[in-house]
Amino acid sequence: MKYKEYNINKKLFGENYIIYDWQDTDEGTHIYVKSQSRTGKCPVCGHESRVYHATYKRSIQIIPINNITTYANITAYKYDCTNDNCQQKVFMEELPFALASQVRALSLNHVILAASLFLSNENASKVLGLIGIKVSNDTIKRIYDSIEIHDNPEIEAIGVDDVAIRKGHSYATAIYDLNGHHLIALLKGRTAETLKEWLQNHKKIKLVTRDRASAYANAISEILPDCVQVADRFHLLQNLIEKMRDIFREEFPSEIYIQDGKVLDAPPEKVAKRKTFSITNQIDENAYDNTAPVDGNGNTIHYDNKNHNPNRQRTRKQAENRKKNKFWYARFKKGGMNWTKKSSK
Repeated sequence: MKYKEYNINKKLFGENYIIYDWQDTDEGTHIYVKSQSRTGKCPVCGHESRVYHATYKRSIQIIPINNITTYANITAYKYDCTNDNCQQKVFMEELPFALASQVRALSLNHVILAASLFLSNENASKVLGLIGIKVSNDTIKRIYDSIEIHDNPEIEAIGVDDVAIRKGHSYATAIYDLNGHHLIALLKGRTAETLKEWLQNHKKIKLVTRDRASAYANAISEILPDCVQVADRFHLLQNLIEKMRDIFREEFPSEIYIQDGKVLDAPPEKVAKRKTFSITNQIDENAYDNTAPVDGNGNTIHYDNKNHNPNRQRTRKQAENRKKNKFWYARFKKGGMNWTKKSSK
C-alpha cells in the first residue's frame, strides 16, 4: 500500500518555511525551521529588497505537541534596504507566525488568553503548565496589557452592556461592533455620562442593542435621537416575567385556602382534635430483632473485637483486679469481712 506524503510546512509555518530537523531534549521538543524567502519589506519605508545582509536565529515557543513543551528554532534573513532615502539600512525578515522580539508564537498567545479568560493568572499558569505551555502569571498579565482596542468612529451598529471588573465593587461599560463581533471600547463605570461622552465622537451610529438599564437608554436618546434601540431576547423575556409577576401580585391574594379540593373565600375554622398516644404502639415501633446475624448459608456470624489484646499489660491488670474484687465481695457476703473505714490516726 502506498502512503501519500503530506507537506506540513505550509500548515505549521507557511509555504516559505521548511522543517529540516527535529530533536527531543530534557527542555522539550525542538523543531528546526529554515526560511526560503527571497524578498523582504522594510518596516520604515515599505521598500522591497532582495539584497541579503546576513542570517539570524530565533527560538520561539509554539503550541506543544503531545503535552510536551515545543520550541521552533528559526533561521531567517536580514536584508539591506536599497532605498537611499531611508534611514533604515538593515532590517530583519518579518515572521508571519510571531511578532518582532516575541518569544511565543501568535497562536500560542491565543491559547494562553483563552485559558486565562476563565481562570486567574496564577491558576491559568498552572493549568497551562500541565499541557506543556511554560508561562508565568506575570507574563499573562503583560500579554493582557499589550492588547490594543481599536475604536472605529465610522461604525454604525453597536452593542452596549455593563460588565463586572470586580463583582459587587467595580463595573465598566463594554461596547461591541455588531458587524465584526469584537470589542471596540471599554468605558470606566456604567453611568449615562460615561456613555454620552463616547457617543459624542460616534455620531454615525444608527443601531444600538442594549440591556434594560434606563441610564443607557436616556444617554442614547439624548445624544442620538434618531438611533434605533433594540433589546435582545434575554432582556425581553425578563421584561415579560416581571410584568406577569406584577399581574399575579395584583390579581391573586397573598393567601389561598383550599379544603376538600375547593377554594375557600375565607380561612376555614379550626377544629380542636385530641391527640392520642399509645405506649404500646411506640414500643412496637422501636422493637427490633435481637437475634444473631447469619450469612447466606444460614451460619451464625460471630464478631470478634480486633482491638482486644488479652496479653496487653493494662488488660492483664484489669483481669487481676476483677478477680480480687470478686474474692473480697464473696467474703463480704458471707459476713467474714468488716467494711467499715478505719479512722486515721
